[in-house]
Order: sequence, then structure tokens, then C-alpha cells
Amino acid sequence: SDPQKRRWLAVALVLLVAALLVAIIAIPAVLLHRYYDENIAKLTRQISTQTAFNATRPRLTEKLEMLKARDTRKLFLKGASAALGSAELQETVRLVVEGAGGKVANSSQMTTPPKDDGAYRHIGSTFTLVVNNTNLRRVLYALETKEPYVFVDNIGITANVGNTFKYGPGVLEPELYVTLEAHAYALRATSEAPAGGAAPGEAGSAKPRPGTPPAKGGAI
Repeated sequence: SDPQKRRWLAVALVLLVAALLVAIIAIPAVLLHRYYDENIAKLTRQISTQTAFNATRPRLTEKLEMLKARDTRKLFLKGASAALGSAELQETVRLVVEGAGGKVANSSQMTTPPKDDGAYRHIGSTFTLVVNNTNLRRVLYALETKEPYVFVDNIGITANVGNTFKYGPGVLEPELYVTLEAHAYALRATSEAPAGGAAPGEAGSAKPRPGTPPAKGGAI
């Protein structure tokens, strides 16, 4: 029986060595295959993304050229001085409000001092409006889409009705008292702009902001 046991032991050792050899060869091969599969998938996604971007490049380039060709001066208040800019801002808001069916009850003369930033001047005013809810939406939309750009900073609304008021068919919308803080930008006179600053009115962007052209949108 001893020779038979030794034979079985020898067979088992051979099988064990064979299994170890297979594992030594197979495991690295499987891991390497997985590594290359993951990298191929990653590169495929990158190529797909880059191809999609390249397909839109001509259209984006065309739009960029159109923006560069725009006259950006119309996005700013025409008055270079603080007083002229403030008067123009108040007139712009008044025309928008009255065009939407409301009225400006009061407008202040520059609630905050104008702030200069490079070639741009920030000018703000506060307005008290009397307007109903429907026309207020029209006012805000018109200010958002108007040129020169007008930005609404803060707004407070008070209804001119009692606690017993009930809105229904045939009942006119109540008037609202609206306090509106708005600002716009003017281009400083060339003689005022700091040396080395950007020349006012450069058509480098369609939406100016302080230091760089101001962005329109999200003003409300």
C-alpha cells in the first residue's frame, strides 16, 4: 500500500504544480485583458466626445464672429458722466414701466455713488412703481431684454388691498406698490479710463460687466 500512496501523492503534487502554473499564467493575462478593455472604453468615449465637439465647432465659430461684429456700445448707457447716466437710467425705466401699463411714483437720484471699474461705470437708482401683477411681469421682462442692459438688484412688493379682498372673475387686479433697485453700466470717457485699461466699447464680447463686459441674465 505504501507504493500506491506515494503514487497518489505524486499525482496530487503534479496536479497542484500544474494548477499553480495555470494560475501564474492565467491571472495576469485576465487582469491585463481587463485593463486594456477599460482603457479602450475610456478612449472610445473621449473620441466620441471630441468628435461631437468638433462637429459643433464651425457653428460656434460663426456665432462668435457674429458677437464680435456687434456694436457693444448700445448695451451701455450713453451718458458718460454719473449725472447723465443716472438721468438716462431713470428715463429708460420710466418708459418701460409706462409702456407696460404702470407708472413710476418716485425715482431717486443715484441711491448709491457710482462705482468705476476700469472703462465701465456702475450707475444705480431706486424706483417706486404702481403697477398690477400682470403688468409687473411685463415690466420685469422688458427690463431683462432691453438695451441698454438694465439689471434688477432688489425688489419689494406691497399690495394696496385689505385683508378682505378676494380676487375673482370680473374683479380688477389690485395695484401693487413696488420698490425696485436697478442698475446699468456706462462707458467712461476715454480721458477718464486708466492707462493700460481696455478701450471703451471694444467689441470683444456681447455682454459687458465690470472689468469685463457685464453678463445679461439672472438679473432678477
